[in-house]
Amino acid sequence: MRQLLFALLCILGSATASAQTGVALSEDDTLVRQGRALIAREYPDVLRNVFRNDGFGGPGSQKIANAMLVDSPELVAAAKAGMTVERHGDGMWLIRFPYVNVALIETKRGLVIFDTGYASIGPVLAEVIPTLSPKPLTHIIVSHIHVDHAYGWPALKKRWPEAKTVTSDLFPKMAAKEVRLGGSIGRLNNQPLESWPTSVNRLPKPDIVFRDRLGLKIDGEIFDLRHAPGETEEQIWLALPSRRAIFTADYYQGFLPNAGNGKRILRHIDEWADAFRQMVALRPSHLLPMHNAAINDDTEIARILSLNADALEHISKQVVARLNAGERRDAIAAGLDWPERFAKAPELDPQYNRPEDIARMVSLRWTGWWDSIPSHFPAMPFEVEAEEALRLAGGVDAIDKRARELLATDTRLAARLADWAYFGAPNDAKALRLTIDVYMTRLAEKDMPLQEATVYLDHASLARAKLAALEPVTTP
Repeated sequence: MRQLLFALLCILGSATASAQTGVALSEDDTLVRQGRALIAREYPDVLRNVFRNDGFGGPGSQKIANAMLVDSPELVAAAKAGMTVERHGDGMWLIRFPYVNVALIETKRGLVIFDTGYASIGPVLAEVIPTLSPKPLTHIIVSHIHVDHAYGWPALKKRWPEAKTVTSDLFPKMAAKEVRLGGSIGRLNNQPLESWPTSVNRLPKPDIVFRDRLGLKIDGEIFDLRHAPGETEEQIWLALPSRRAIFTADYYQGFLPNAGNGKRILRHIDEWADAFRQMVALRPSHLLPMHNAAINDDTEIARILSLNADALEHISKQVVARLNAGERRDAIAAGLDWPERFAKAPELDPQYNRPEDIARMVSLRWTGWWDSIPSHFPAMPFEVEAEEALRLAGGVDAIDKRARELLATDTRLAARLADWAYFGAPNDAKALRLTIDVYMTRLAEKDMPLQEATVYLDHASLARAKLAALEPVTTP
């Protein structure tokens, strides 16, 4: 059991061996890693709740989750062990791995692959593809830059150097962004900074790019490629009209789309919904997604994609209307109307983010950084506010007492008070214990989405490591 719990903590980005020289660790990065080990021993039931949805619509892997940019033999073996191959329709396969899928399409004289997975998937694909068809790989379509979609590319290019890589014309710009913001993106993706790329050489290099839409003719068949900003600015999806099939990248996920992720770059809700509408209009009989299971029923495909479009449009229209009415962004998100038909739909289960998170993403796109609180306009470190709040409250003891009272009725407000204690008195043992207790209580909540949970777990781990430095752990 202890081994399992330590492995679960690795999912959130503990150290892993890598041949790459990546981004340097901060002092807090090191403390978080130390704190996770303590949290793993002390809160096993909470961690099981945190990771109940690990897998992003598919199987999980304790080895792979924290090392998606690493292609060591051990990780390649883990990817292969977790792989399943499914045939859907005529000459189409969905190759499923922990966390992500890859689609393979057979043409008259060759093979086309849609997405390449994370780094350790590439070598597996190079070995497995020839067992499915003896034809050469002629085209590699990369939907977007994310670590679980783009980093299997080098192994495929090594095995089939003549294969043409196809992306949006924005892909090179986004690849440069991955390198420029490596420390930020890597940390917020819960990946070890040691493995993050420090140059674009590890990223796909496109041979064919397009702006909005491309009808790519391969062996007489039209591959209808469409660009629609969604999880990322450059994301694309694919339709094969002759086979009534669509390949949905990260648009369809099988649960409430991860469109409000507060730790990621701006996401494009309106274009995401429009992509769903375009997919429905094609009346596909096969939906091969990069997350979750395939769907091979035209009626069900239309229902689910329409439901997703309806949900995103509902949020976007409501937020814009209320912004125009003069409401504050925090009030809009906190009071978002979420109809029962969405709340009860299993296809919109908020596993990774909440509807109100998507609302905040919409507000972020259409407004500036100011949140309509006058005192928030000039920049001021949160620590200054927290120190004054502690002084007004009468010190850490008073905040601790009230926050613990609130834990039974309002954990969100209790967490706000705990933040005052932590940031106002970061080296106070009582403030650190309050932080740990409040955020571990929040992590135990049944409906806690995974991305929100990772924020709380990292913060509790940081507080736990600091507390250990003040009160060294003794081994019985």
